[in-house]
Amino acid sequence: MLTAFYLVLLAVIGLLVLQVAASKRYRGRVLGLAARLRDTPPTRDIDIALPPMVADFARRAGADPARPMRAASFNQTAELRLKQGGPFHKIEAWQVVSLGRAGFVWDARQPFGPLTRLRVIDAFVGGEGLLEARLFGTIPVASARGVEIDLGEAYRYLAELPWMPDAILGNPDLTWRVTGPDTAEVRMPTREGVARVTFRFDAQGDIVAMEAKDRPARGPDGVTHRYDWHGRFGDYQEIGERRLPTFGEVGYVYPSGYEVYFRGRISNYHLAP
Repeated sequence: MLTAFYLVLLAVIGLLVLQVAASKRYRGRVLGLAARLRDTPPTRDIDIALPPMVADFARRAGADPARPMRAASFNQTAELRLKQGGPFHKIEAWQVVSLGRAGFVWDARQPFGPLTRLRVIDAFVGGEGLLEARLFGTIPVASARGVEIDLGEAYRYLAELPWMPDAILGNPDLTWRVTGPDTAEVRMPTREGVARVTFRFDAQGDIVAMEAKDRPARGPDGVTHRYDWHGRFGDYQEIGERRLPTFGEVGYVYPSGYEVYFRGRISNYHLAP
């Protein structure tokens, strides 16, 4: 009985050692991608060409075209569905976004006691998308690249612009147009096509919802499908130097109906000039 206990203990210790080593390698990759984002050009003063409702939103958030910024970073505590119809899993994430050019790196982990059960990198760097997941930080369970992934990640960058008011005012990759009394569309070209996201503003001028048509999504069968994509934002607060929605959620409109797959809150917002 005692021998069995020591064998289990040694196995746990071995797994912890392997995970620490894998975590360091994984973190090194993330930091390398983040460094590339921080090397991109800073924001430029382009807000004069923006629709008033869009420019007003960004300025009220604290963005200033006279203060160029390269990147922003923040933490997330969230719940994520790993497959359609599946249960939500609690995750913790750190994200870096570039502001003068489109790009982001999202490093998420699913805690499992002292271990990390699942580690996910979701990134859009240099116009190329990357999605990778590893079990216990070592065993690959998902990996995706290609033009469809590039386009899907471009959609994500656009959808998260409420968390990037400096990019709204100063990213020349983006083109805006008013589509209704309380809606505006933003576009960005990619190698696969043009990503488009429409935002809805409330009576106070805050962005409260987004939607997009035909966003690529990788199914559990490995096949890429195109689904309409919806999200909402809320609970605006001052975080660091910006007034931002602290809550956000997104989901797909599947043939069976709409289903949220991510919902979470952000904190610890920092800007890098």
